[in-house]
Amino acid sequence: MKIFRLIGILFIGSTLFSCSNNEDELLSKEQEENEQETYTISFDLGGEFISTSETPLSRTEVISKKIYGINVYYKKDDNSSYQNYAYGLFDNIEEDRNISLIGGYKYKFECSMVKNDVDTLYNNNHTYYAPFHYYYNINNGNYSGIELSNKFEISTTSPTYIKGLKSGTTSISGRGSSSDTDYPRTDRFYGELEDYVPSSDGIANIDLKRTAFGLKFIVTPPVDGTLSVGSIASNIKISSDDSTVETSAIYTFYDVYKCWKVEEYTQNFTIRLTWIRANGATQTFEKVITVKRNVMTTVNVNVNGGTTDSSLGVKEDDTPMGNENVDMSFNGGDLDDNEVNPSK
Repeated sequence: MKIFRLIGILFIGSTLFSCSNNEDELLSKEQEENEQETYTISFDLGGEFISTSETPLSRTEVISKKIYGINVYYKKDDNSSYQNYAYGLFDNIEEDRNISLIGGYKYKFECSMVKNDVDTLYNNNHTYYAPFHYYYNINNGNYSGIELSNKFEISTTSPTYIKGLKSGTTSISGRGSSSDTDYPRTDRFYGELEDYVPSSDGIANIDLKRTAFGLKFIVTPPVDGTLSVGSIASNIKISSDDSTVETSAIYTFYDVYKCWKVEEYTQNFTIRLTWIRANGATQTFEKVITVKRNVMTTVNVNVNGGTTDSSLGVKEDDTPMGNENVDMSFNGGDLDDNEVNPSK
């Protein structure tokens, strides 16, 4: 298995921690007075991050940039709460990266990776926003971004940590809520490691789990008129004289953290068909489909106006990620029918 490592060096001295709370003062004091040992450790990112990067959800994969955000926390013992230690934003995983940790404490790591797919993360001179932001101003809907510096920053002073690692909300066309999308067309991974005790030449192994799903639409032209297929993920319009349309993309779930916590995470979406017949009649049909984490769901849309059943077929791609079938039918009737209400 190929190992990826992230590095960023923290120079830890008596002025590393601010006097924001007693625990920070204690940490600095213990290190200064007791000459507490520090350990330089590295990160190994494994889990689904490795296997799915080699076997992508989609049938084709375009080489794209990957952005990694990492939060680091510390605590004295099991009776203490984790406090901010460091954070960093990276796009360089080819060289070794490490971080210095003070002995006598336990550490927690949060890591999320975004792989640009159809959508591209918005940045301004290498400053990234959602999900890699540290502040959100509810009054104007703008984020304060974090610079992609490929190193860790001390987090006991503002900004304290990367706030968007657990959310799918992503800045695509700009920064702020008006430019965000909750289901971006990006591939996303997330992982945590708790109660890590540093040691000499230690390695923090963080398994990253995919928190994304795939949707593929295969839409056959209608026998007459124009058919529109709408969902949260895609909007397709096709006429009777067009060729079959086929589109696919990977989408990040809105609740990245919950998706990571639940092994068989699913979410429902509504697919809506609007068929404007050649005689001007409009027919609609809706169906709720279930998408699954780490699964490409193929939606086959085929409508007709004859006596045989039309269908809106849903199945999961026959890949190592799973295989299930869901069938649904839609018959629009003949053009000279008086009723335009679709049968289900």
